[in-house]
Amino acid sequence: MLNKLFGKKETPKKDTVLEFKDGSEMDFDIFWLQRELEFQHQNDKFQFRTNENHSLKFGEVINSLFDIRKEELSVLSINDGSLKTIEGEQDIWDYEFLQHYKRNEKGEYSYYREGCSKLANQIVLTLAYKTYEKSKSDTDKSISKNDAILIVHLQYPEGLKDKVLYVQTTFCLPTVMLERSKKGINPQPKTLSILIGFDFKPNEETTQEFFSVFNSAKEKLNSNRTNELNYLENELLEVLYHPQIAKEFYFGKKVMTENRFWDAIEYFNNAFKTLQHKWWVDQLSDEDFQTLIECSFLIGFCYYELGLFDKSCKYLEFSAKSGNSGYKYKSEYINCLIALHDIRALMTIDHHLEILNNKSDEERSELDYDFFMFLSRRKSYCLIETGQYEQAEIYLKRILENEPENKFAKEEMEYIKSLKNK
Repeated sequence: MLNKLFGKKETPKKDTVLEFKDGSEMDFDIFWLQRELEFQHQNDKFQFRTNENHSLKFGEVINSLFDIRKEELSVLSINDGSLKTIEGEQDIWDYEFLQHYKRNEKGEYSYYREGCSKLANQIVLTLAYKTYEKSKSDTDKSISKNDAILIVHLQYPEGLKDKVLYVQTTFCLPTVMLERSKKGINPQPKTLSILIGFDFKPNEETTQEFFSVFNSAKEKLNSNRTNELNYLENELLEVLYHPQIAKEFYFGKKVMTENRFWDAIEYFNNAFKTLQHKWWVDQLSDEDFQTLIECSFLIGFCYYELGLFDKSCKYLEFSAKSGNSGYKYKSEYINCLIALHDIRALMTIDHHLEILNNKSDEERSELDYDFFMFLSRRKSYCLIETGQYEQAEIYLKRILENEPENKFAKEEMEYIKSLKNK
């Protein structure tokens, strides 16, 4: 049924679809639906909405999420490009921390600001609660309630003007000083990241519009009437069941060429997790499985470039053992094993050398030759590192027999001579 759905015919584009110079597209309707879908999938406890006529009080949010009481509030610092401070329990509790998204008297948006550290619309709130002086008169003497801090980060909103803006809001409770010697605890900060909706239309109208599309799409899918899906229903189900993996790949590879490896990992990880989930609930096509392998390789490659070899290893190992196109997966996996000083490095190299040596002349290709030279270089490097100089020279001489001017082999031979002289 899903094959029928996603092998869809070309449908005419709506007026809301914009095409950019790099070939990418953005449909503002589906962009809003995607964010609303993410919002609706949050736990009910985390679903906060506000609008221009309703105040979402800071105190109500933190009390609901972290059980921080009004009488515990002490000082709130707000960094939105300029720094200001609020003191007093009631003033902090009543602070409307999404107020800057309201339109002015002319109906214009003016929420854009330089933001914290001069980053566009990045707002950081720092709340100090339950100071030492207050704790003297309180019955709760818990360490986690003395001189505690809550950090709140509001990111640039996504969504659709005149409909809904979704503000990515991240809360962080740093670790507190514990009696580590007694409990042996290795405490981690408590973090939570949610979407908060700022509605410019009545909430009921927004949710009704979303669920009319969502429920209609589900009903047609469940009754095998996928040919009746309209544009938005088709796009929404594609987000649910078959995310745009090609788009994730495009942006992942684009930022990887700019040496933005952390950013690239995020893109590739989106596609990897989606395909991995699809493997569990459905049979991956051969093409999808190859994409999964390539995703794993690219994630491992990025971690390798960042010097995080232990993280890199598991992804490169999967691609090396599952992929069968060329030798790039196997080569990077071997490089990672060597970087980790993993005992499997030499065993893996020997295994592949044996396979190549067992091939007949007719079976060998140019790729086999390149991989053989790579394995010989890596083998000699490992042998030198482990002090087996005579064995290393054997492999270096093999390289020079095939490529007399090979720079690596010449330099390593000289290096061995210098070691022996010492």
